[in-house]
Amino acid sequence: MTTTVHEVADNIFRISTPLPPDVVPGGFSFNQYLILDEAPLIFHTGPRRIFPLVREAIATVMPIERLRYVAFSHIEADEMGALNEFLTAAPEATAVCS
Repeated sequence: MTTTVHEVADNIFRISTPLPPDVVPGGFSFNQYLILDEAPLIFHTGPRRIFPLVREAIATVMPIERLRYVAFSHIEADEMGALNEFLTAAPEATAVCS
């Protein structure tokens, strides 16, 4: 698996990890959005198993310890499965959910 980082707007980055068809029939991509400002936010954590890849991708943009918010839209493993890993890596961060 290869995770990519693209700046989609000023200071907004899409982090994308595609899963091949042998892992998920038809293939699938997990996407997170990193918003940089005084209090950086990551939207969606992705599942726990891809956390090392996402962490590495974030590190190309900023130190993960700078995160202040870990946000997700609802409670499912693909949306917030790596929440504990993010909160451990960024101890000043707060979880935010609708």
